[in-house]
Amino acid sequence: MKKLFVSIILTLLLMLSITACGGNGDTPPEKDKEYTITWIDEKGNEIKKTAVKENTVPSNTYSVNDTAEWDYTFDGWSETSGGEVLNTLPAADKDATYYAIVSKTKVKYTVTFQTNGGSQVASQSVEYGSYAVLPETPTYEGYKFIGWCTDEALTTAVDFNAEIKTNVTYYASWNELVNMSELLKSLLSGYSLNPYSYIPEAMRPGYSANLISEGDIVSDYSNFVNVSAISSHGFGEQWNMVIKNIQESMIFFNVLSVVESISAVSVSAFNNYLDNNTADTANHTFNEGIYTVTIKFDGNIMTYVVDYTANLPILNEQTVQIALSMNLETSEKTARIQLGEANALKYTVTENSYEFAIKYLGVRRAYFSIEKDNNENVTGHIYEILTVSDVEIKSAADFYITDNYVTAVGNKADALIGFTGYISETYNKTNGKLLGYEVQETLSSITYNTIWLDLDMFDGLESIKYQAAVDDTPAKFFVNGSNTSWAAKKVGGLDLKTLSRRFDIEFKTQYFYSYDSEAEKYVEWKVSVPMLFIQEENYDTFIDDVQSTNGISLEIIISTPDFEKILLDYDTKIEPFIATKENITSETIVDFIGSKITH
Repeated sequence: MKKLFVSIILTLLLMLSITACGGNGDTPPEKDKEYTITWIDEKGNEIKKTAVKENTVPSNTYSVNDTAEWDYTFDGWSETSGGEVLNTLPAADKDATYYAIVSKTKVKYTVTFQTNGGSQVASQSVEYGSYAVLPETPTYEGYKFIGWCTDEALTTAVDFNAEIKTNVTYYASWNELVNMSELLKSLLSGYSLNPYSYIPEAMRPGYSANLISEGDIVSDYSNFVNVSAISSHGFGEQWNMVIKNIQESMIFFNVLSVVESISAVSVSAFNNYLDNNTADTANHTFNEGIYTVTIKFDGNIMTYVVDYTANLPILNEQTVQIALSMNLETSEKTARIQLGEANALKYTVTENSYEFAIKYLGVRRAYFSIEKDNNENVTGHIYEILTVSDVEIKSAADFYITDNYVTAVGNKADALIGFTGYISETYNKTNGKLLGYEVQETLSSITYNTIWLDLDMFDGLESIKYQAAVDDTPAKFFVNGSNTSWAAKKVGGLDLKTLSRRFDIEFKTQYFYSYDSEAEKYVEWKVSVPMLFIQEENYDTFIDDVQSTNGISLEIIISTPDFEKILLDYDTKIEPFIATKENITSETIVDFIGSKITH
């Protein structure tokens, strides 16, 4: 019995020991799993990381502050940068990253026209950075409309080339009778012209994506160069002709600042003259420092002429004449600028158009016209005549600016000696990127239609190297680090183009710009850039042709709308250009500019 009792006691103690060690007790609950959720903003920057328990739906609020230019809307989160917005985020079962998707809308501002007793003029809704359009002239019985002013006191004329960046009100200025002083004010405040006012910002040399430094220019391809390192925001020769002529015209436009400096003095002096010569208001001349000013009025046209001598960039000391005129009946304004004896420019401005002609340094003559329709589409024409060794070299271009694209069609080809064809360049209006161009050239009665694209338009083309011709060894390209040279494929068959290439790589000229802060001007860089051409008729077989000839799998990554636009521009704009390319001659330009005004 005693032994049995002891045995029972020992058994109980053993059970208690096991329970105390957890051998037969409940297992402590496991801690809930947590996952890291990373939140990325629309620019690719990390916003924050959050820890989320397993099977819990993560959430994060996000917003972007609106600016004067843009209204931003947070659309939601996506699993990829720029991807589709998820309706709901999945419950956490692993670490995840979500990207903010943000859309933006250009802010519109209201331009209100206060007619001060005249007929009503509708207000305009203008996107930030765009321009108000000169409205239809209001009427007011017994009064003559002078112009629009920015202030109720009617002291400052509206510049319709100024960008709209806030709500504004413009006030109508009227004269009960012909008020000579007010007419002069209107002339002096409305003559100015920014030649770039019709040109999209991204298509100007100063646009950030277009500016490069000299060190960014790739000129040595003797070793493999990554395609991504090759600058791809260059202008083709057609658009660069437009830019170059505007740049050179700025030498003339810059001297117009003289008028700004003496306009107040001119109005005051003319007022004094009118007060003392009420019977004779047709002609008045006075001096102000180095400037001789002559004001004339014939009852319809007012003319303002400034003569002086000054040192000018590039041209050094020159006599200068600025002649401004305004037609009261049509509101047309004209300016003529003479720098020395050999250099002159004249331009005429209307409500939705301007034209100018220039003769410069005795070697360049150019005519430039541009107009905007009711849908804000812009059409322009430029004719350039260079005299080299007494021989005239003529080039011309038409250009078109629409909602999404800029197209330049012309026959400028300095890099191709003897070129007699036509080139249609297509650009993205928003970022200034040359999407591509198509060339029409006829050789030996055979017309070739070749599409040219930057190398970054081809997925699978990673690097390129160039080996110049040596003795009997022709020049060669090598791609993707290969020791085997790139090979073109002949058209073949019984076609007239049998021996021509279906595709190949060649150097083509593009133009880039840098800014010289010391000289305060943009510097042009003429760069040879490797590009790939494809004969349009062989475009559909291009991928297979490259694979069979070079063993490389390429993919053309240009979007379908962009590519179709290149083809459409080529098909619809070459013939109109051919029909008008000889319309302006050297004599036409000289006649338009006219002669210096004599007193």
